[in-house]
Amino acid sequence: MDWYSTYDGSQVHRIEEAWSDAPTDNEELCGMLLDTARVQVVAYAATGEPLEQVVNLLERLGYPASKIAAVQAELGEDLPEIPPRYVFAQLMQAKNLYNAGRIVGDSIGPDGFSFVPRPLSKEIQKVIRPQSGVAHVW
Repeated sequence: MDWYSTYDGSQVHRIEEAWSDAPTDNEELCGMLLDTARVQVVAYAATGEPLEQVVNLLERLGYPASKIAAVQAELGEDLPEIPPRYVFAQLMQAKNLYNAGRIVGDSIGPDGFSFVPRPLSKEIQKVIRPQSGVAHVW
C-alpha cells in the first residue's frame, strides 16, 4: 500500500476513485492537501523500530517511494509496509482539510479557497492508533 499523491496520472486516477470530490482539477492544491495529511498522520503514528523511524523521517521530508526503496537497498534491510489504516487516515484527513478550506462566509482566498486549520479528529486518531477494548488497570 502506498500513500495517495498527485505525482502522475495513475495517482490522480487513484485519488479520484477513492474520493469523488477530490480537487484534482487543481493538482497542486490536491497534492498539498494529500502531503499535509500524510505528514500529520505520520507525526501522530506510534514510533517503531529504528528502521521504521528512518522511513518515517524520509516520508515526513516528502521523499518518493523510489528514493525510500533506494535507502532500503543501501541498508540491505526490508522496510516495513505502510499500514493501510495510515493511508485511509491520510484520505480522511485530506477530506477534512479540503472541507476546512472551502468558502466560509464572505472570506474567499486565492482561487476561491480559504483555510481554517483542522487537527486530526478523534476518529482519525483512533484509525491511526486503534485502542484495545481491554481496560488499563495500572
